[in-house]
Amino acid sequence: MARFILNPESSKPLYKQIVDYYEDSIINGSLQTGNPLPAERDLAVQLGVNRSTVTTAYAELRASGLITSRQGSGTRVSSDAADFIPSHSTTWNKLRNQHLSENTTLFTHSSNYMNDPSFINLNTGEVAPDLCLARNAYDLTAYTTSKEQFSPTMFQTKHMINRFINQSVSTENIVLTSSLEQAILLSVKCFLNPGDVIAVEEPINPSQLNLFLASGIHIIRYSADRPLTNHHFQREGIKLIIANSMMEHHFSLTPSSTIQQRKKLLTQCEKIGIPILEIVKRSLLTGSYDNDSCSYYELGTDQKLVVQVGHITGISPGLSMGWVLGPEHVIKRLSALQIQLSMAPPPVFLEIVHNILYSFEIHEHFEEVKEELRARKKQVLNKLDALKDQITILEIADSTSIWFDFKPALNLQELRDILLEAHVLLSPSLYEGAVRFKLPLTTVSKDNLFEATSRLVSVLNTLHIRQFAEIY
Repeated sequence: MARFILNPESSKPLYKQIVDYYEDSIINGSLQTGNPLPAERDLAVQLGVNRSTVTTAYAELRASGLITSRQGSGTRVSSDAADFIPSHSTTWNKLRNQHLSENTTLFTHSSNYMNDPSFINLNTGEVAPDLCLARNAYDLTAYTTSKEQFSPTMFQTKHMINRFINQSVSTENIVLTSSLEQAILLSVKCFLNPGDVIAVEEPINPSQLNLFLASGIHIIRYSADRPLTNHHFQREGIKLIIANSMMEHHFSLTPSSTIQQRKKLLTQCEKIGIPILEIVKRSLLTGSYDNDSCSYYELGTDQKLVVQVGHITGISPGLSMGWVLGPEHVIKRLSALQIQLSMAPPPVFLEIVHNILYSFEIHEHFEEVKEELRARKKQVLNKLDALKDQITILEIADSTSIWFDFKPALNLQELRDILLEAHVLLSPSLYEGAVRFKLPLTTVSKDNLFEATSRLVSVLNTLHIRQFAEIY
């Protein structure tokens, strides 16, 4: 730390100079959580002032929450100092708190093993190369515009995206991005500041969750069976709701009760002016879906408080087209922010996506993939039949996954550890006394899918036998 010298000629009182010095030292990282400050008597001697001057300065620092004093351990920087720094200031602690959460179990498990070829990762949320329309960059060249044609405009690409996602909105209400993550990031920058509180509907993809954590956002979790209440809004100061599409819902409710729940949340948000950010997915695997009558974007009476973000997957491995739908004033703000951050999608990417959605090949691809997914589903269900007495297959209209419950409920951390021993990355959840599995059919190759299913059957059989032995 720089040598501390008071300026007796300054119009600023001496005690205030001491306060400012220590506040600045905490902000710039010279003093960090737990670091000691000099005893009042020692600092007074060092600075050549009365002890009462130091006492007054320390009292103000304590009142602001920056330091704490305890008999026997002296005066130290408070463990909560970062929370009391003025909001316009950036501290090392604040920067640290914006990093990815080291305690996110799912992220930790996946990140440690996803690059190990002996592990089968079902958590990626991506589409396996053998199910994509284009399996590599060379295949994408077929969808670039020839010299005899004009490249599509941004308006034309927005129009094609609009048709594909079955939304009857003006192109003025759409922003296109290079990925879902970019769409979410732009929305976070538009609506939130570090330290804000948001409510996130479960389940949520771990990469999306870490986007919020990396932005310094505090998260409250809710679900269909654990809905938000007025108490949450009043106590937590929620600034934004993150909601899932119906395809990511727990499917525990009937469509009518789901609509009622969503209308209730919409009404709550409209009363207090809290926006809803709805995450949806569309895929080249199965074609566009019909309009979701349960989506917040459709249910919103004027949609002024609802913003929908989504992406189209299955174009090529690791490649997706993102979008944001919202009211005109929000879209204008997002568009300006996108330009400011140099995050506009490259023109050649927009051209390729437009030409793919305009092509005849896309319809052939839909049919081929649907047939492949039906075959995969049948074979996976045959393998799961070995667990027919332990699991309940859920009848859910999801052609890309198989959902089932395993009873009784297990310790999730123990289950994930056992799955890791089997070299399978999969993240089940607890629901009504059971472990609920969503087994994706699209994230890995067919051979890896069948091998992962066999390993999962073996793990669950072992756990069932162990439970049976414990009972008797």
